[in-house]
Amino acid sequence: MADERVFIGDLTRKEFRERMQAGTIKAAVVPVAATEQHNEHLEMIHDTLHVTYMAEQAAKRLHPQVVVATPIPIGVSEHWMEHIGTLTSRPEIFCEYVFDVCNSLKRAGITNILILNGHGGNVRPLSRRLDEYREKLGVNLRFHSYWDVYDLRLVHEVMERKSLPGHADEYETSTMMVLAPQRVHPEAITNESAALGRREKGERLIEPAVVGVAELLRRMIAGEEIDLEPVTFRPEGRISMITGKPV
Repeated sequence: MADERVFIGDLTRKEFRERMQAGTIKAAVVPVAATEQHNEHLEMIHDTLHVTYMAEQAAKRLHPQVVVATPIPIGVSEHWMEHIGTLTSRPEIFCEYVFDVCNSLKRAGITNILILNGHGGNVRPLSRRLDEYREKLGVNLRFHSYWDVYDLRLVHEVMERKSLPGHADEYETSTMMVLAPQRVHPEAITNESAALGRREKGERLIEPAVVGVAELLRRMIAGEEIDLEPVTFRPEGRISMITGKPV
């Protein structure tokens, strides 16, 4: 059976060392997400489960060139703390923790690092520190959410509300129906957007995300220029999650 392991934690130190010494490993992914309320019908692991899946599958497309760090499952979720069960970190602590993981990878000799995000609340805190972290690390460091890679036409074709990612609504409900249907509790859906969730929609949107993340990693390894912003998709188009303006 072919060795398809991509998570660093699944390798021995000998295996990792030998792959680095042979020049096999070209890039690493650091998945970051959240453990937070996802309305009444989705389990709170949603964001972490999704970004971990995207990171793993994208790395496998480029195996053995890409490894995946242990996911960081708690992010910046202060805005949901009224819903007990949500776990949050202060922005400065979260960002420094992510930096330390990236620094560990740099110290191991990895020069292409993608921080792959699965939670909207992490975008602004990390984006504000990215230039600083690039300068400190001296590596090819990028930060993107897995949905950044979507084509606007696909989003508008599949999503009835022509929006994503949203929060526990049409998109996230649809994708969870594919990745972990046992974690969807349809009898507890309380909003109209979530009620639009369908497995068929999730099936159409998961593969393009994996392909897009894998292509992003390929371009990073190749040293290509990449023009991609953190975005959210709306009926009027792609909106920057930093400026709130169309991109």
